[in-house]
Amino acid sequence: MFKLPTRNPNPAPDLGRRSDAQRWVRLLLEQKLRAAAKGRQVGRTSDADEDGMVDVRLAGPGDPKTPEDAFDRLRWGGLFAVVDENPQRVGKVMQDYDGRNGFTLEQGFDELWAPAVAGLKIPGVRIPGVTPRAYCFVARKTHLAMPGQLSDRFTYDVTLRADEGEAEGYCVRKRVPDVGELTDRLGLKYPDLDPADAKLRAESLVREVFPVFLTREVKVLEKLRKDLPPEFRGRVPRVLRIQRNDAGFVTRLDMSWLRNGGPVVSQLEFARQAAELLAVLHDAGGVMHLDLRPDNVVKTPEGVGFIDFGSAANVGEDLDASPTLGKLFRQMMRTSQIQRVLTRMIERGEVTDEAFAAVQGKVDRAVDTFFLAVQLNHPHANPELAKLVDHNPLGESARALQSLTAAFLRPKTPQRSAGKSAADLLRGIRRIERRFVG
Repeated sequence: MFKLPTRNPNPAPDLGRRSDAQRWVRLLLEQKLRAAAKGRQVGRTSDADEDGMVDVRLAGPGDPKTPEDAFDRLRWGGLFAVVDENPQRVGKVMQDYDGRNGFTLEQGFDELWAPAVAGLKIPGVRIPGVTPRAYCFVARKTHLAMPGQLSDRFTYDVTLRADEGEAEGYCVRKRVPDVGELTDRLGLKYPDLDPADAKLRAESLVREVFPVFLTREVKVLEKLRKDLPPEFRGRVPRVLRIQRNDAGFVTRLDMSWLRNGGPVVSQLEFARQAAELLAVLHDAGGVMHLDLRPDNVVKTPEGVGFIDFGSAANVGEDLDASPTLGKLFRQMMRTSQIQRVLTRMIERGEVTDEAFAAVQGKVDRAVDTFFLAVQLNHPHANPELAKLVDHNPLGESARALQSLTAAFLRPKTPQRSAGKSAADLLRGIRRIERRFVG
C-alpha cells in the first residue's frame, strides 16, 4: 500500500494558476499516456458534464478528482489520470482508486518533471527545488458499475482483468457471484424483497441457473469461433479460459475484450455493420443472440460487434427437450427488456407485422431482428457510443432509416408478411447507403 509523504519536497513552484495547471495536464498526457491515448478520445474532469464518455479522463491541479467525478464519464476500460504539485494530495486521492470504487491502478504514484528551468530546456537535468515537478498516478475503470450502484448486469460479476496475452492487456472475466454478493444485489434492486426470500432466490440462481447459462455461453462462443466467416470472428468475444465446478458447469469465463473505440462512423455505416453481423450470426453461425440491448452492441476498430451471449440459443434448438431449460427460457422471454419493448409497441400500434407479433414471449431469431431494427434509430442509447457514431436524427439518412424501420415493423399488409430476417433488414440499409453514399 502506498505510504503518504510526510512533507512536500517540492514547495517552490506555484502551479495554482490556470496556465500552469494546463501545462501539467499536457505533460501528463505526453509523458505518461502518449501510447494509451493515441487514437482515443480525451477529456478533463473540469470539462462540461455534457462532453460524454471518453477513453482518457484527466484531472489537473484544481480539477475534480473523486471516483464519482470520473466513473460515469469514462468508457469501460478507460483511464483516469491525476496530476498535482502536492504529493500528499495525490497520494490521498490515489487510495480511492487502488482496487476500489470500480478502478485498479495502472501506473502507481510517480513524479512528473517539467522539461525546462527558467524557460530554458536542459535535457536530462533535474535540480530538486528548481526544476518544476508534480506527482501523478493513472487508474483504469475495470467495473461496469461502482460498488453500491445498480446495473442491468447485476447478475454476474463482470470485470476487466490484466492479461498480457491480449492486445489491450486485459480480458473480460465473467464469474458466477457467491450467494452473499447476489443477495446484496437483489436487496438493492428489490428493496421490498424479504431478506430471507432474497437469499433463497440467490442460492437458486448461483447454484442452478447461472452455471447452466454460463456453460451455454461458452458453447455458443466456441461454435461461433468455428462457424463464422474469418472476417467476423473478431466481432464476437473469444473464449480464453474457463473454470468449472464439481458438477462440470462453468462458473468463470475469461474472454477477449471488445473495446469500444476506433474512428467515428456514420449512423448508416453503424447500421449496415450491425445488420451484417446479425445476418451472419443467424445464417452462418446458426445462433440467436436474444438480448441485443444497446449496451450489448459495441463499436470496435474491427467493426460493430455483439457481446454478452449469455441468453443465446441455437437456431432451431428444441429447448423443451430439457423441461428445466425450457422453463428458464420461457421465463426469460417474458421478462426481458426486449420483450417488454415489443409488448408496448404492439399495444401502441407501432408493431403490426404478424411475424413480429407472433414471437412475443418466444425464442425466435425475429426477436433479434426486431430490436436491432428499433435501436438502429437510437445509436446513442448506449452512452459509450455517443461520440463514436455520428447521428443527426433530423438528417436525411436518419429519416430514411426511420422510414425503413417503420415499413419493417408496420407493413401495408401485415397479414401477408412472410417474416423479416436480418438479411432483409440489411438489404434495406444497403439501398439507403447507395442512395446517400453512392
